[in-house]
Amino acid sequence: MYGQVVVGPPGSGKTTFCDGMQQYLRLLGRDAWVLNLDPANEGGSVNGGTGTTEENVDEIESKSQLPYETIFDVCEEVVNLSSVMKKTGLGPNGGLIYCMEYMEAHVGDIILKINEKLKEKTYLLIDLPGQVELYTHSTCVQQLLSKMIKAWDLRLSAVQLIDAHYCTDASKFLSAAMLGTTTMLRLELPTVNVLSKVDLLSRYGDLPLQLEFFTECHDLERLVPFLEHQAMNHSKHDNEYSSSGTSIFFQKYAKLHNALAEVVEDFGLLSFLPLNITDAGSVGRVLAKIDKCNGYVFMEGSVPGD
Repeated sequence: MYGQVVVGPPGSGKTTFCDGMQQYLRLLGRDAWVLNLDPANEGGSVNGGTGTTEENVDEIESKSQLPYETIFDVCEEVVNLSSVMKKTGLGPNGGLIYCMEYMEAHVGDIILKINEKLKEKTYLLIDLPGQVELYTHSTCVQQLLSKMIKAWDLRLSAVQLIDAHYCTDASKFLSAAMLGTTTMLRLELPTVNVLSKVDLLSRYGDLPLQLEFFTECHDLERLVPFLEHQAMNHSKHDNEYSSSGTSIFFQKYAKLHNALAEVVEDFGLLSFLPLNITDAGSVGRVLAKIDKCNGYVFMEGSVPGD
């Protein structure tokens, strides 16, 4: 059995990716189903996809259903964030960690429930939450995936989405690159990194460097001068810091920023494929890469992703 594990920061387009990829896979004749393991993904958020907050917990239940077809929805059958927040008084992040730990403790029951619906050639798209803490300070996600891989003999590729908007801000992209590398190391899965929403990139303003620089992720230290330049522009606009103070800060920490960029490059794991989820050719190129990573391309009778 083959599948994809879809990860990425909140707002990177994981749900939209799962919906578009499911439609594309079905056009290719694959029996694609989404396994929703995000306890906060309860059919959409009140504030347009920015996640669950304490203010919108009571409104979530009135939202429409998820855009994709699920083989199993953890929110309906096991646990969901809004209920946990109501009962425990936890905030969004604490509540989500509680949900994931609960799922880890009951992973055997979850696997049994999913077993009833699986077919021999089911292709799984696993939609996971995007909160950073789950990939940097917790092993819940790794443990859940490990148990499922063993139970179903799964061949998985991780698909890590990063919003292309980050390319317009040097500090955001460097942070995303560090998080992406960390997530790859902790998941221990072959990973395809994707710059999502590239079709919207023109709305965000000019890029500090060419798009190819961000897809290849070479010489990341070239971003360091832009960190100070952007910070000084923000300080003049927001009047939070003086220009001289901002300049001194970045001069002092220039070595640190260069070292962080060097860490990402030393691992040499990161490169991105641009994706416009509404363009079949773009989706096909991403799927072709995924098929090579999880081995689907070598399966007898398989249909190439592109």
